[in-house]
Amino acid sequence: MNNNVYDEVQTTYIPQTVEKVREKPEYSKAEVVLSVFAFTAAFFIMRYVVFNAMGFLTTGLMFAVITGAIVYMKKRGCSFTRFNRFHAAVLYIFSLVFSITANNFIKDLAVLFILGAGAYLVYSVSAGNREVERYLPFAMCKALFEYPLSHFGKQWVVTQDSLSKTRAGSNVKYILTGLLITVPVTAIVAALLMSADDGLMNILGGIYEKVFSLEMCDIIEQLIFAVPFSMYLFGMLYSNTHRSQIKPLVEENCVQKLGSIRFVSNLVMYTAVTPLCILYVLFFISQANYFLSAFSGSLPDGFTYADYARQGFFELCAVAVINLAVLCGISLLSKKAGREKPAALKVYSIVLSVFTLILIATAMSKMVMYIANYGLTELRVYTSWFMVLLALVFVLIIIKQFRYDMKFAKYFSAVFTLMFAVLCFSRPEAVIAKYNIVMYNTGHLEELDRDAILGMSADGLLAAYDEGALTAEDISEYSEEYSPFDRFGNYNLSSAVLSSKTK
Repeated sequence: MNNNVYDEVQTTYIPQTVEKVREKPEYSKAEVVLSVFAFTAAFFIMRYVVFNAMGFLTTGLMFAVITGAIVYMKKRGCSFTRFNRFHAAVLYIFSLVFSITANNFIKDLAVLFILGAGAYLVYSVSAGNREVERYLPFAMCKALFEYPLSHFGKQWVVTQDSLSKTRAGSNVKYILTGLLITVPVTAIVAALLMSADDGLMNILGGIYEKVFSLEMCDIIEQLIFAVPFSMYLFGMLYSNTHRSQIKPLVEENCVQKLGSIRFVSNLVMYTAVTPLCILYVLFFISQANYFLSAFSGSLPDGFTYADYARQGFFELCAVAVINLAVLCGISLLSKKAGREKPAALKVYSIVLSVFTLILIATAMSKMVMYIANYGLTELRVYTSWFMVLLALVFVLIIIKQFRYDMKFAKYFSAVFTLMFAVLCFSRPEAVIAKYNIVMYNTGHLEELDRDAILGMSADGLLAAYDEGALTAEDISEYSEEYSPFDRFGNYNLSSAVLSSKTK
């Protein structure tokens, strides 16, 4: 019996946990170069885009950033479809905006456009897209937020890894650590010695003024903001070229997400939208003489042109935007929508869209009447541009009701890009100044607002100078009022031509 117990003890197996050694990831030279490129690009973007007025330098910078991103993606084995190449060409073309116009508002819009379109280009190349995706909003969320932020800290890991592999890199880390330790002590000793000796105070005071000058403080501030933006750029390019580590966009998942938010009964939608349609019918009947007089160019009794245009235009703009939100709600929240969208819901969408187009046409007619009597301003140009864009969107919505397979995102992207190109490359301030001067010279405007023209950028000033409305002395006085923020503001085509003509 004892032998059996002994044998059982001897044959008992005691499992032991084996700790797996976690392999340290290896990064190629391409990732190290990308890290340097991302930080350099981020710093110069902060310097020549965010913190200073934009011009020729910004165009060159955008060219370099776009080209660098393309080279890196090709090195990673990404292939460019015809759509991707066209997309990249569009980015290069819009980069010229910073050079041809002095309008900072237009250039700010161009920056946002290039950032969004650039992020989608990186995403689209890595996904091998041949056209704009049907579920563009989901793709844009991944391109702008999910993918870059999923590897937001990867640049720091790559940098640490590259430094640890070389002796010089390790020495740099030790040197920086030593400096961080000694700076407080050195500052205290320097303060004590300066109190004891006036000569040393003068020497160190001069060094301090040079080191902490306004220009150096600006550079330090730009470097601080460049760090997170560099990590964002690196994360964007790294995540899209290492797609095995992230979740790709799947159309079936998009359909499921849309289906999960469609919880409103179609009958509820019909009940909610019907009073709105009836209200529009009553509105057109009761106010036909008031609003439709805009088409004939006549004024209702008791109104001036200014009161008539202002009272109706912005209200109609608000109604158009509300109607667009209602149509989006119909498509996203109705239980039966999409391919299963019933005929009744399509009719409601068409009716709302047609009513909105009539409102937009009325509003634009009122604005044209107002402009013919009071001239152009930036607000009138921008709001009119937006209303035209909105009208085109509603036309696409109507077509979509008859052709479900029409790729709405594709056509919307094309329409928006073309409309945005018109806004940017037309140089609105030049158009405004020239139009107002011509209308004044021909007697259609009672007075010319010279102060408004002098408040424009070089685009408007150049047009006014060419038309003889401003002299070189007027422009010279304006130029002297440039803010220090605009120290790069003269580096564009309009400013260069204006400067050469007024010297």
